[in-house]
Amino acid sequence: MKLKNTPSFLWNFGALLVCAGVIATLSPGSVSAQEKEASSTVEMSAIKSVRAAGGRVLQISAADPTREVSFYLAGKKVGDEQVSNVGSIENVIWLNLANTKVTDSGLKHIAGMKLQKLHLEKTGIGDAGLAHLKDMSDLEYLNLYGTSVTDKGLKHLSKLSKLRRLYVWQSKVTETGMKALEKQIPGLKVIGECKLPVIEKPKKEKPKKDESKKDESKKDKPKKDKPKKDEPKRDESKKDEPKKDGLKKSENSDQSET
Repeated sequence: MKLKNTPSFLWNFGALLVCAGVIATLSPGSVSAQEKEASSTVEMSAIKSVRAAGGRVLQISAADPTREVSFYLAGKKVGDEQVSNVGSIENVIWLNLANTKVTDSGLKHIAGMKLQKLHLEKTGIGDAGLAHLKDMSDLEYLNLYGTSVTDKGLKHLSKLSKLRRLYVWQSKVTETGMKALEKQIPGLKVIGECKLPVIEKPKKEKPKKDESKKDESKKDKPKKDKPKKDEPKRDESKKDEPKKDGLKKSENSDQSET
């Protein structure tokens, strides 16, 4: 119903606004305030579930909205169920699931995340689990230490062109598989076990006894002089005394001559 005394251009302008609102509502790319609120509610619920399981959600830096989610300190009580909501948290680029009970099926919950760093060391991950990582084009770091991954599983990673560090020690990956993946991804370094060469200690040779030298040493040794016994010193006073017997004999001879 048209009101009296209302200019026609105002009716036309109002009609245009209504049409624009309808088009905006029907547009697939538009996000309503309710949708934003619902998304925020889902994210907050996911953050609460992570923290309830012993995990942490941290902002990487004050000037950077990107986040890190870590279950490293949560221990073995974390499994596939506890990581099922991690994908609902926005701006997560680092994810640490080390030392948890996460299995291959649990990785499907993080398949759509734009991760740059992923820790899976000492988990139940195998070859099948790596299939969920094949589209993580931003992944730069992946740790598979202590898992059951083999050379076959590494083939799922061949299209991750930004991958620079891959740790596979104490897994079932061989040197052949490591070198094959490094050839497929320029700049990638696959780190396995460091096998140091076993260095045997040199045996100490016992010095041979040189008998000739022993004889020479005996010859060269100066003989020890035995200490001489102190001879009794003669009494010099007795030497100076005239012999009594000689005097008597000379006196007797003089008397006989007289």
